[in-house]
Parts: sequence; structure tokens; C-alpha cells
Amino acid sequence: MQENSNGEPESPVRLAHFSDLHITQKKPGWRASDVFSKRLPAWINLRLLGRGFRFRHATKVLEALAKELPTRNLNHWVFSGDATALGFEAEVQGAARLLRVGETGLPGGIAVPGNHDYFTNKSISGGAFERYFGPWQVGQRLGNHVYPFAQKVGHLWLIGVNSCTSNRWPWDASGEVGPDQLERLKQLLAQLGPGLRILVTHYPVLRANRRKEPRIRALRDLDRMLEVAAEGNIRLWLHGHRHDRFHHRPEEGSVPFPVVCAGSATQSGLWSYVEYTLNGPLLHGLRRMFDSTLGRFVDKEMFDINLSLAKTPSLGEVMG
Repeated sequence: MQENSNGEPESPVRLAHFSDLHITQKKPGWRASDVFSKRLPAWINLRLLGRGFRFRHATKVLEALAKELPTRNLNHWVFSGDATALGFEAEVQGAARLLRVGETGLPGGIAVPGNHDYFTNKSISGGAFERYFGPWQVGQRLGNHVYPFAQKVGHLWLIGVNSCTSNRWPWDASGEVGPDQLERLKQLLAQLGPGLRILVTHYPVLRANRRKEPRIRALRDLDRMLEVAAEGNIRLWLHGHRHDRFHHRPEEGSVPFPVVCAGSATQSGLWSYVEYTLNGPLLHGLRRMFDSTLGRFVDKEMFDINLSLAKTPSLGEVMG
């Protein structure tokens, strides 16, 4: 067992990380104006082009996940966005209800929105994600700004950042943290006390093959985000957006600190989440995958990462 700065024993912290649920409803709340928004082509993709088929069991799998998590001896739950398929309030509400957000007797959580949750300007201004996932967004922040915010869990700091915006064109799934939030993130990181710092956001640094995201799926201000994170002593970046689970290590030369993508918890064939046990800077990861025959999650693979090995390469090295 590791010791803290006072020489006292430090208990391991156990987290569950899940993402990209893409829950929908039979009657999500369509309005006439939605026909002229990004929701219409997204609905066509969902109903006619195969996306709905890939997530046809999403509700059943999410119910299995919500049933399992309280039994896993976890300290905290981490959700990195895309609760919804089309960004309707009814979808956000349904996902939060299935996840039992804020229910007494369950571990706390941290949640940030995904690009589907911020599908339209109305999705953002309506604040549905922040209302229904509000119990998972408590923490230390600057003033009245929701993002970023930080939660202390054992010897860890979990820092939630909103990396999503609404986009005009149907094919544009890119995101942005924005200069104002980046400045607040820089100030927040400077104020936090001792502890291992873990960033939680929706967008990734790199794809599974270590290549950059295409522009239409990328975090537009990733270079600045990496700079602020590295200066703020971030030791781990947790995200979703991509539906296949993977991780990158700094010793591989592609990232300044370890990065883990949870993948999708509910997409058929990929459905999984990741458990982390953090003993000091040592992370043990366990991927649990849904078994459709058994109707529950089972152990799939394990990995270990030493978070003390994070480095700070030049941005050219990271993004090259």
C-alpha cells in the first residue's frame, strides 16, 4: 500500500469508466423546428443507415451495467459523455434514470457531455445534461461556471472538462474546449491541492492506431488543451467518442501522459466498460464486456500503467 505525503497508508481507489451509451426513446420529443436541424440527418443515420441496429440493445445493456456497478466495490463512477442518440431532453433523462444518478447509497460519479448530448444549440441552452447529471457534477470550480470542475476521490483529483459544441453541418462531429474554459482550467489546476490528477472529457487525443483524428471528428483546440493539461500536471486522460476501447502510454512516444478510451458501453459487439484500481500512481485496468448469452458483464482483458512515467514532450512530438 502506498503512503500519502504525511507518511500514512493510502487506500487504493477503484473507478468504473463507461461512455457512449447513445440511449434513445420511442417518442423523444420531436418539434417542427427539429426537421431543419442536425437531428434529421442523425435520425436517418439512426433509423435507416445502421446506427440504430448497432445500438438496438442499448437500454437492456445499460440496465445490466447499472445493476452490476453497485456490486463491484467501487469508489466512484466516471462517465465521459454521449448519453443520448439525438440530444433530446427525454433521452438525457432516461439515461440518467437508468444509471440511477444521484441515488442515495450509491457511489458518487463524474459526468461530462458528449457531442450527441450537445447536438443542437437548444440541447445546450436547455441545460438538460447539466440538470439530470448534476449530482455527478458537484465539485470545486471557478465562480458560477459549470466547467471545468474537480472532485477529490481518495488520493485522486478527477477534473471534468466540457469539450463539446453544437455544429452546423451533419457530418461535423468535432469539438472544442474554447479559450475561456481553457483559461479557467489553467487556473483551477493551479489551485488544486496534492493528488494524482485525472482529466475526464469526451474527445480523444489520438485514435487507437495512434493517428490523429480526422478534422470532422477531432478536438479543434487539442494542441492548446494538451499544453494546459501538461502544465497542470495531468497524469491520465480518460475519454470516449471512439467506440472501440484502447489506451496509449507516454513511453510509446505519442502522448504526454497515459490516455484511456472506454469505448462504447452499449454498442453491440463492443459493449464494455473499464474498471481502474489506482494504488498510488499504479493503475490496474480491467475491461469487462457484456456477454449477450449470459445477459451480464464478464472479465475480458487486463492492463497496467504506471502513471508516474508521464512526460512532457514538445507539441510537435505529440501531434506529429
